Amino acid sequence: MPIRVLDPQLISQIAAGEVVERPASVVKELMENSLDAGAASVTVELEAGGLRLIRVRDDGRGIGRDELPLALARHATSKIDSLDALERVASLGFRGEALPSIASVSTLTLTSRAADEGQAHAVTGRGDDDVPVPRPAPHPPGTTVEVRDLFAKVPARRKFLRTEATELRHAQRVFRTIALSRFDVAFRLRHNGRELLHLPAVTGADGEAERRIGAVCGEDFLEHAVRVEHEAAGMRLTGWIATPGFSRAQADLQYSFVNDRMVRDRLFNHAVRRAYEDVLHNQRHPAYVLFLALDPAQVDVNAHPAKAEVRFRESRLVHDFVFRTLHAALDDHGGGAGEHDHGQGHRVELPVRGAPGPAPPRQGGLGLGAAESAASYAFQAPAPSSPAAAAMSSAPAPASADTPAMGYALGQLHGIYILAENADGLILVDMHAAHERILYERLKRELAAGGMRQQPLLVPATLRVTETEAELAERHADDLAGLGVELSRSGPAQVTLRALPSLLGDADGEGLVRDVLSDLAAESGADRVRRALDEILGDMGCRAAIKAGRRLSHAEMNALLRDMEGTERAGHCNHGRPSWVQVDLAALDRMFMRGQ
Repeated sequence: MPIRVLDPQLISQIAAGEVVERPASVVKELMENSLDAGAASVTVELEAGGLRLIRVRDDGRGIGRDELPLALARHATSKIDSLDALERVASLGFRGEALPSIASVSTLTLTSRAADEGQAHAVTGRGDDDVPVPRPAPHPPGTTVEVRDLFAKVPARRKFLRTEATELRHAQRVFRTIALSRFDVAFRLRHNGRELLHLPAVTGADGEAERRIGAVCGEDFLEHAVRVEHEAAGMRLTGWIATPGFSRAQADLQYSFVNDRMVRDRLFNHAVRRAYEDVLHNQRHPAYVLFLALDPAQVDVNAHPAKAEVRFRESRLVHDFVFRTLHAALDDHGGGAGEHDHGQGHRVELPVRGAPGPAPPRQGGLGLGAAESAASYAFQAPAPSSPAAAAMSSAPAPASADTPAMGYALGQLHGIYILAENADGLILVDMHAAHERILYERLKRELAAGGMRQQPLLVPATLRVTETEAELAERHADDLAGLGVELSRSGPAQVTLRALPSLLGDADGEGLVRDVLSDLAAESGADRVRRALDEILGDMGCRAAIKAGRRLSHAEMNALLRDMEGTERAGHCNHGRPSWVQVDLAALDRMFMRGQ
């Protein structure tokens, strides 16, 4: 086949393959155009999930009659005019390809009226080089873009679309995301004539921003959300992150924006993930709505055809800023157990008359070894006259204003939960989850202080492993020694364990070694090995934590409560499960109908 210049419509259809994947892609491009036009209100109407009709109406600046044909011309835009402008672009759209590309695979009608013109005009685009002639049309100031029969001109592409319900879900996701990017704009979404979502503009009044967050992300997210706001090094990070207890099985509640542009950026997502590492199981996903603002010259927004990804000129600086900001926010929210009045723990609203209601998650028997005692909690017996001494007697003292935040132990429930009394009411502690966090933080402190103390085994243990695992043990022997694990290769497929961290006592050494080697095998590279070492510390803490079914004395229970008060992120175990809940007196009174 000889070389020849492609037909203009075919060029636009090829370009559409980069810009228009499905109806949701069209919704994104058109809504972003509305925002760039200064709209205060945007309405999206869909039929058949957007397959039959996509109509986006706004009250922005509008387009003058003489410029309407140019709006449908390829590479025509009002948003940049030079390379310098491209390097500091602040608008959402700027390529000048969206409208002609969409027109090449659908029937597109553009109707607009500029604020200084008394008459609106409309043009219909076909995605070719023919210049459409504007015709008068009724329309208030602003713009409406109507897209009918998407991919009707490219039947092969239409075959790849999903069901109406699936395409609607994708379009809704885009609509919600853009609605989160601009709180000052009102948004409305309709489907097949039925209103699905109406979001009034946020005026700045107290609680209005949270109301939009609740409407888009759900009230459950809002109830578990921590506000983030930090500025440094020419960057500002704001938004909301959910506590680890609200983690998700899928990454379906993650909204990130850079200079108000919706993005899916791997560096940004990695920084968020790292901030949650110590409190979230690696199979769970955090939920968040985050806005990063920085100098536009420090961001390359022209890195992806659909503008879904960006590149940062100082990527390490951005990564560290996001990570440290969120890590600090999680620490502030869940730092010490004494912060329960600020959301560190979980308050429970008890039902009345035995109706089913929320309760802490039940932890089954874990079969884990435990080597702790009151002494290994660093417990010091108080003077006989102190409140703590009274609390550890067979009849604990009643709570008072000077009662510690986690209170004093009353007893155990089914060998799993500790019941304690504090000034606010009743506290229930999952003793394994709480102890797991305490041990994990101790292990981290020992490692940061220069290495963990080792406890040599009376009899070295020899384990048969794979050759790959034996090689990993040999390669990372020094790293493991720093963790208090003396492990050496003693054969092609054999390792020998000679010491464990003294803090772990009689933990299952063989099981720990196999977990350690499994974590190392799953990771590679310096950063991944560091993450693997964090996983190893978590495994150590989990294996040595108090097992379900163990009976504790009052001294041991109170020692655990005191340690929780001094432990960072004590509100959750290493896997993100809550470690304690608060049931206040008001909830108990409602349960027993006192005062009614």
